[in-house]
Amino acid sequence: MRTVLVLVHAGCGAVGLLLALPVLLAPKRRGRHTLLGWAYAIAALGLSLSALGLFALDPARLWGLAVLGALTLGWLVGGVLIARRRPRRLGARGWRIWHLNLMGSTVIAFVTGFAVQMTDGNLVAWLAPTVVGSLLIARATAREVARAPRRIVTPLAG
Repeated sequence: MRTVLVLVHAGCGAVGLLLALPVLLAPKRRGRHTLLGWAYAIAALGLSLSALGLFALDPARLWGLAVLGALTLGWLVGGVLIARRRPRRLGARGWRIWHLNLMGSTVIAFVTGFAVQMTDGNLVAWLAPTVVGSLLIARATAREVARAPRRIVTPLAG
């Protein structure tokens, strides 16, 4: 069972890492972005679930993997639901900002997992992807906010 989970985890991790940049660079409209996005989401789902399965087999040693897997799963579900539902209460483009932040966080998780594996758990590998990724997400969010139409907020009548 462990071998199967490791193979699924490694395979999904590789696919997700390979798809992350094309998804991020694809024009944000139906078509290529959506197709690549679904493939990426399936890889992220497989990665998250296999991480939780591996944790169940060795909880004392793989607690960090479980945390990363659970967070990734939460960000993934949130990012997919926001994109599917596009809630109006978030504003005309507000859903895009949430989607960008949630799915960007899953990319950080993929890179973090890869870096931790390649450096045998080095502390910098745990922290650097979050720092760099968060700065990139903040920059993309600022661009998206600048593109969003301004909302006119009116106070409620007394």
